[in-house]
Amino acid sequence: MTNAVRTHQTAFGVIEERGSEAILADAATAFMLPLICVRRGDRAAEPGCGTGVLSIYMALAGAAHVTGTDTDPATIAGARQNAAINRAPNVEFIEGSLLEPVAGPLDLVVANLPHRPAPQPFNPRYYGGPDGTDLVRALSAQVTSKLAPGGRLVFYLNSIANPRRVLATLAERFDVTTLGERRRDFTREEFDTLTPGLFAHLEAQRDRGEAEFWRDENELYFTGRVYCQNSLEMSTC
Repeated sequence: MTNAVRTHQTAFGVIEERGSEAILADAATAFMLPLICVRRGDRAAEPGCGTGVLSIYMALAGAAHVTGTDTDPATIAGARQNAAINRAPNVEFIEGSLLEPVAGPLDLVVANLPHRPAPQPFNPRYYGGPDGTDLVRALSAQVTSKLAPGGRLVFYLNSIANPRRVLATLAERFDVTTLGERRRDFTREEFDTLTPGLFAHLEAQRDRGEAEFWRDENELYFTGRVYCQNSLEMSTC
């Protein structure tokens, strides 16, 4: 697969990202970057790190140490190369599922995990379970024991991935705020190309109140949101 190069202009310099075109950071990652508040000295982590862009950003923004995880050894190797290219020595990338291999306490966890709902598993870069929430909810459960007092989880979630379920789960233990929102246009054909029956599955999810998307002047769209969750005892993002 052909390697590609992408650059990300940030308040802390340009991040150069290299990797196969299929795994390079998408528009959601770019949308997240200016919304992430890193406090100098933060102990940070990025579960599901992919090429490592968010991890590298946190390091450049002042985190004392950042750990990125991914289940794919080749992806981890590529993220390490990107850290070296961007001169981010305080970043490590290790193989493992979400926060399982990461020792706490952590001050900041940032994630853009696969969360596309679908009637059956497909490309693991996108698939997040039948309603899209499997990985996000698993991460939220892990965060409870990993975050230091005052720690934050910042994550991206599309409105087609049962936001009511995710937010209801988080509200039991956390204060959740929305840091930003973006519109994402899509077509039935685009989704059905990913896996057969995906759009019909989304329609059924919407009818049950488990997905949110709309039509505006004959254009289908959903929204992507960046959330920040804090412990109820310390609610400042």
